[in-house]
Amino acid sequence: MKSHPCLSNCFAWFIISAIVTALIGFNSDEGFLSIDYDNHRILSEQSPERKLRILYTVTTLAEYDGGSRSTTKGSDRMQNVLIPVVKESVDSMLSHGFEVDVFIVAFYKMTRFELIRNALPPSVKISIWDEAAPLSYKGDEHMKPNAKLHHNTIGLARQHRFVVKDHLFEYDFFCNWEDDMVIHGDHIENYLDMTKELYRLRELAPDDKLDNRQGSNNFFGPLNKEQLKRTLPGFIRVEALLDEETYGTQPELDPVPVKERPEIDPKPCCHLRNESFASPTRPAAPLSNKLFMWEVGIKAVGIRHMPDESNLGWVLLQRGPSRGKDVVDDHTMSDYWSNQLNKYFKERRPSSISFHGINNQGGWMGTQRQIWEWHTEVCPGGFLPPYEAPHYRFDGLDMRNVEWWSGGISLVTARHACNMQRLISLEPSRFARHLLYHSANNKQRQLQFKKKTFVKVNDFYAQLLTVQNDATKDMNKLKRMKSF
Repeated sequence: MKSHPCLSNCFAWFIISAIVTALIGFNSDEGFLSIDYDNHRILSEQSPERKLRILYTVTTLAEYDGGSRSTTKGSDRMQNVLIPVVKESVDSMLSHGFEVDVFIVAFYKMTRFELIRNALPPSVKISIWDEAAPLSYKGDEHMKPNAKLHHNTIGLARQHRFVVKDHLFEYDFFCNWEDDMVIHGDHIENYLDMTKELYRLRELAPDDKLDNRQGSNNFFGPLNKEQLKRTLPGFIRVEALLDEETYGTQPELDPVPVKERPEIDPKPCCHLRNESFASPTRPAAPLSNKLFMWEVGIKAVGIRHMPDESNLGWVLLQRGPSRGKDVVDDHTMSDYWSNQLNKYFKERRPSSISFHGINNQGGWMGTQRQIWEWHTEVCPGGFLPPYEAPHYRFDGLDMRNVEWWSGGISLVTARHACNMQRLISLEPSRFARHLLYHSANNKQRQLQFKKKTFVKVNDFYAQLLTVQNDATKDMNKLKRMKSF
């Protein structure tokens, strides 16, 4: 029933990978995904004979809450958080026609496996890697003669990468999330649809670097293949306000005016299929005007119009990627900043890696092909293990934080990382599918001192529409000037 991952010899793994590549080019005529670089094959239509196979990996630190981060000390986190979240997510994925297996990476010894097994359908294979925190020295203590090893709880966030590595050729799609993040089938469907479109655009895109007016220094127009290779759909975590009078959001919106305020549908992200999952701190069907975000605000973000041949239109470019030494400009893309015309506020734009704005997602997802490209072509030092110098110290157990590993920040920042660009569609029904329910709903209590950065989803979206209106006018003006 339970199994630990076979952390096989990394050299042997890459030899096998090379042989597989040579023999079959990672090409599956039966599957939803295929990887055949010679023929430039992309995401194909799912055949009725074969369902998309998903490996859903969840990392959990505590069996019982310790009382930090506005949790209740002694609360049974495994029964109250982990199991309900996994069941909710798996049931939703299955309802969309996917095949799902679950892999749980736990810091603690898993003595109550039967509770997890009983909560999920028999068709779902469950694997457990318990007591999974790696052993390491603290900082540079390895230089001391009396140095002692310890269980690296931050390094626990790295371990899901070994699971992905060991199972990369067994599944089509990989979901890797913290134990309080609800992932619905709608999220995966939207991710796959956008990824398919990004691959289609890449097929049509030029190979060469574009001049600055067309490429990295403009907020619309064509993109080249290398830029599109470094894009992926992104997510924003949200919570449901439990007591607006006590907690609440910004007393005054950031100074980008709101002209229209459509309501974003809360169902794709935040309505729960399993009513038994609901509790006083986890509403089953929160209203649209109760959803808020705390990790991103209008002052930091910008938007871009995707190439004319795309059906994506306007997208939000999430923060993270940067330019500078060791970063090639034509691999990044520019956006239209919310204060592009300097008419809304006087502050300078926050850094692209400012913690407020970069928004930790609480996890990441990707197709088999994407992960292989990230590992072999995009990410310095590789995306999967082994983690070796010069881009990694101590097998990756250095000063990298939890968010760098489990939040997907390694994908979207530049320092020894992948420097990729996350996109969020501004089409309202799609936008709703970029929102993820942080079911712990504890940030509103834990971060009350940052209340002025909390913004309701509907307000933020309405501000984005104002920016989109400004950007559309400027884009049309520039196109008219170019036509003369």
